[in-house]
Amino acid sequence: MILYGRRKVGKSFLVRYFLKPTHYFFVLRSGDLVYLRGGERRSLSYGEFMGLFEELVSRPEYFVVVDEFQRLPGEFLDFLHVYSPSIRARLFLVGSSFRFTQRIVASRSSLLGLFQVYRLDLVRCRDIYAYFGGKLRGRELVKALVFLRDPWLLPFYSGSVDDAVIYSLRNVPGLIGEVFAEEDRSMTETYERVVRALAMGNYLPRDVSSYTSKPLNEVKPYLYNLMEMGLVKRVKVYGKRKWLYKLRSPMVDLFYYLDTKYGVSELEVAREVLLREVERKLPLYFEDFVREALAERYGGVEEVSLSPEVDGIITVGKRPVVCIEVKLGGVTRWDREHFLGRVSRFRCEKLVISPSNLGEIFA
Repeated sequence: MILYGRRKVGKSFLVRYFLKPTHYFFVLRSGDLVYLRGGERRSLSYGEFMGLFEELVSRPEYFVVVDEFQRLPGEFLDFLHVYSPSIRARLFLVGSSFRFTQRIVASRSSLLGLFQVYRLDLVRCRDIYAYFGGKLRGRELVKALVFLRDPWLLPFYSGSVDDAVIYSLRNVPGLIGEVFAEEDRSMTETYERVVRALAMGNYLPRDVSSYTSKPLNEVKPYLYNLMEMGLVKRVKVYGKRKWLYKLRSPMVDLFYYLDTKYGVSELEVAREVLLREVERKLPLYFEDFVREALAERYGGVEEVSLSPEVDGIITVGKRPVVCIEVKLGGVTRWDREHFLGRVSRFRCEKLVISPSNLGEIFA
């Protein structure tokens, strides 16, 4: 099994404390390894690791994990290819590089078919709702659902989502720096401008191009690279060959929005100002959450319509199965009738979702 995902989505925690391997190796950026077995902990060179690894994976009673395996020399993958018929242990490779993992599962890779591949991302919508749905209500529930899907924020949460968000804001640049480091890239000025453009609501490539003062053909590769790194996702515009590009993490989006508007990375900004901006962005984050939750439920693709304006259309095999309107406040009869009028041409289920009926998605 290959388990991968960007930094700080809980891969190492999941593997070490829930899967409980018999032998766990963590690869440092230097190429040396930390070896954990029970209460034992020691450092290994790559040569020492390979001697031990070959012995361990031949034993069916062992469960071996190599964490941040993309940092090992290329010959490690050659070894796996040649030695794979003799591997008897349960073997997990854990990595933080999207680009590296995608090369492994590419059509010409020597390891194609030898490993199951699973991507660990933000906490699934259903799982985060299962945890907070019975504990919180209204806007506080919405804040927990949209922000605490980022597992690294959970240690900051002690009953107040606002506190967790405010206290963790300045950790975002370090997180982004780690993501770029694992992908062997630099957070150049252009990347930062593209990220800021998205955080400021410029979701179409042409709008990002205008914001960054870069030609469209130069902007698109940056967007694709950010998607490869797991930082950006795209949502199709229904009926068009057009996509909206958005930062995957609301916390990352919020930081770059606040830093662009107020300079929070360098200046002190009053708590009430920050919380006012959280409230301003919350409807957009809630809309994204609901759309993704319904895509999970139906096994479909997230889409939006710009004309008529529809918050979400979930398609399966290019056919709409549900249209959604998302309201953070109360829903009136006029809201429902107006929405149904706008989506009358769609032959599918129609839902108006607010915090009060959010549980219907997960029933």
